[in-house]
Amino acid sequence: MSYIKNVVIRDFRIFRENETLASLEDNITTVLSIDYYESIFEPTIAFELLFVSIDNALSDATLRGTERANIEIDHQSGPLSFENLVVTSFVQNQSESTANTFVVRLEPIQAILNQKNRLVKRYDPKVKASSHVETILTTQLECDEDEIDIEETANNDGFFGNYWPPFKGIYWLARRAVSASMPEDGGGTDRVGFLFWMTQDGYKFKSIDTMISDAKKNGALEYTQNDSISNNPNYDLYNPKWEHDQSIIDRMISSDLGEKKSYFNLHTLYNTEEISFNKEKAKQAHLGDDEMPILDEDLNKDPTRVTRVPILDYTMRRDGTYNEGDGEYQPHKVRSQARMRYASLLSSSLRITVPLQTQIQAGDIISCKLIDSMKGTDKWLSGFFLIKDLRHTIQFTKSGVECYTYLRLVRDTPGYD
Repeated sequence: MSYIKNVVIRDFRIFRENETLASLEDNITTVLSIDYYESIFEPTIAFELLFVSIDNALSDATLRGTERANIEIDHQSGPLSFENLVVTSFVQNQSESTANTFVVRLEPIQAILNQKNRLVKRYDPKVKASSHVETILTTQLECDEDEIDIEETANNDGFFGNYWPPFKGIYWLARRAVSASMPEDGGGTDRVGFLFWMTQDGYKFKSIDTMISDAKKNGALEYTQNDSISNNPNYDLYNPKWEHDQSIIDRMISSDLGEKKSYFNLHTLYNTEEISFNKEKAKQAHLGDDEMPILDEDLNKDPTRVTRVPILDYTMRRDGTYNEGDGEYQPHKVRSQARMRYASLLSSSLRITVPLQTQIQAGDIISCKLIDSMKGTDKWLSGFFLIKDLRHTIQFTKSGVECYTYLRLVRDTPGYD
């Protein structure tokens, strides 16, 4: 049985209300390719399908956009099935006397609702940030509670809706959120840097450090490099390519090593003290064992990014007063910590290819064993990685079907832990 060859498209239909406009059983003669996308930095999943139809979808079926679509794919690694996706774009690639070729993009209804709805109320600064995220998802984006996985935040936070799209409000909260779970050393609430994204299971709102700690505690899937294309379902990988790895100048620019920041409050004309946050102060969960890289020039101790930012009052208090934050929550400090956390997570990027695995998702932690030529496993380059984004792809060609999953992996520190 081949994980690369065996796949069945059970259903693909485009419809409007009760009217079927295109389907495999009727006027879609061939599906040439299917691509499915997920990313920890994208708020929706997406499908792109290339298919051949005996009808002209732009005239006979009168596609205009916002039509609905169902798709169901069967594979040995598990099904990939969605209902009521929205046709958000389409184009006719080719037209011949006997057939027409089209590309359609399918996304969940939340992609439409995010543009249609706006945040207009005041979100109370005395309510937990995670509660605001849940409220926005269920009321503005019409998500069911069983479709969302939200990590509780330690901090309260609030903001004026200001007619923002819902996704913008959630990302605003994510950059300022502090996790309620503690780092391994128990030293304060330093788990910052939340991610908000969608997978086939629904929406997730989680801190980077909690994701790493939970995966290392519960175990992660292990992939081993193979020199040739393999049908082995036991997690073989091939064709690893490093996109970038530990560029010291980029790390200095992006605040991966820390930053000094001060704010000028436009409501109170108050100038905050310069806040310094650097690598040595970070209490974070790490993917590798090189938690504190040894760098010359005191780069770990002396932050290299210096910024001064004008802001409105972050607390959104009605009297316009300025406050440094409640307890350990200091939004100015958290923003610096979060910026460093995002930058450190993306300091290394690796692309790999595996036989189609529909059950792995963006945000999963996996363990990769990479080859050191003539020496076996490379202990420095191998280790834990976080799946930044993925593409499940199915190609139907004259020589048969080919099914792969392309992964972009990132990590903050190299080596086995």
